[in-house]
Amino acid sequence: MTRIVVVGGGITGLAAAYELRRAAPDAELVLLEATDRLGGKILTTTFAGRPLDAGADAFLARVPAAIELCAELGLVDELVSPVERTAYVFSRGALHRLPDGLVVGVPTDLEAVARAGILTGPVPSVPCRPLAPGADVAVGALVRHCFGDEVATRLVDPLLGGINAGDSDRLSVRAVAPMLADAAEHVADHGGDLAMALGAARAAAPGGADDPVFLTHPGGLGRVIDTLAAALGGARVHVGTPALDLTPAPAGGWEVGTGRGAIGADGVVLTAPAFATAALVRDIAPGAARLLAGIAYASVVMVTFAFDAGALATPLDASGFLVPRPENLHLSACSWSSSKWAHLRDGSAIVRASAGRIDDHRALDLDDSDLVEQLLADLDTTMGVRSGPTLTRVSRWERSFPQYEPGHLERVAAMEADVAARAPGVVVAGAAQRGLGLPACVAQGRSAARALVAVLYAP
Repeated sequence: MTRIVVVGGGITGLAAAYELRRAAPDAELVLLEATDRLGGKILTTTFAGRPLDAGADAFLARVPAAIELCAELGLVDELVSPVERTAYVFSRGALHRLPDGLVVGVPTDLEAVARAGILTGPVPSVPCRPLAPGADVAVGALVRHCFGDEVATRLVDPLLGGINAGDSDRLSVRAVAPMLADAAEHVADHGGDLAMALGAARAAAPGGADDPVFLTHPGGLGRVIDTLAAALGGARVHVGTPALDLTPAPAGGWEVGTGRGAIGADGVVLTAPAFATAALVRDIAPGAARLLAGIAYASVVMVTFAFDAGALATPLDASGFLVPRPENLHLSACSWSSSKWAHLRDGSAIVRASAGRIDDHRALDLDDSDLVEQLLADLDTTMGVRSGPTLTRVSRWERSFPQYEPGHLERVAAMEADVAARAPGVVVAGAAQRGLGLPACVAQGRSAARALVAVLYAP
């Protein structure tokens, strides 16, 4: 019997195991998870009487992999979209509603941006140089060249940098904003006007203006994890069992070392964080290990607050707000969860305050008590807090956001090639490679599983 070991029980590993169960139903399947639970950065617990995510709380609807998986799991008809689809940015001491027409914070309507009051003046009109095919640059460098510093600092970095807990001046445009990269390649077709080129790309993208951008499950994304785990059939799932080493087996195949002994395997899917995977492949694919170990990670912390009615001075009439770096707050973003989602509207006002970036560790260095006090002060500055919260929850996510620096996709391709050449029967996938979000991780996990099955069952 063929035995396959999946290392990592986050959404990528679970998706890989699920696809392996479908593509190779007769194989013996083993899943190893280092922590005491499945789900990785997806965690749903009860807060203020309602199931509430402590990490990721939604996924992109226009990238199909997650929706397709939910359909297969029988969950798709239960998914809901936000009832509040607009957001604010706290800029120059006040909340301003984000204008329409933004793509990862980059404007397609310069007049709408000027009217929003976020910037000190109109957006500069600068002809943009085309991005050479295949070339990669930092998002910030591209945006600053075409739109000036304020658009980069007060629109793009809060949004795109916030999603990645990174610095947009160090994030690869190819990896984190492919639509922007494609528009920049073809900007000459639009007279050097990147806003026009990006607007054309946006108009050509699948989906209409009324289609949902995000989806979630009203029981929390943990419901997806639980259903996915239950769909693994007879797989042997071991939590609290880190993979300690990976070595060639004397008779062929691989041995995965654990604290409970070695597990022989014909094939292995590695979906652990890049630094953990680097340690596993160090001796068998040293080039790949160096590339994986070179991926930096940011840590973030999220504090969830419940407030009584009337405790907040600002009407919660949007999904939340972003905070640009020049405001010098610990707070980087705030989600107004009880307004954003209809299923959370009964009861207390719930807000999720986020802090921490690749180059900002101030909040992470505080203990829980001081952190709560600091973020409450930031919330008072941004939206007004009349009375304290009735409940708080601190969720720390250490080394949870891999950083895609320029050239990232080329390095990932080189890593994958090295593993394929030196370790046949081993594949690597996960958030550190080709996308952070739920759809990207699901797609990577399933693709890795299919690639491994093709190798193991080749005629």
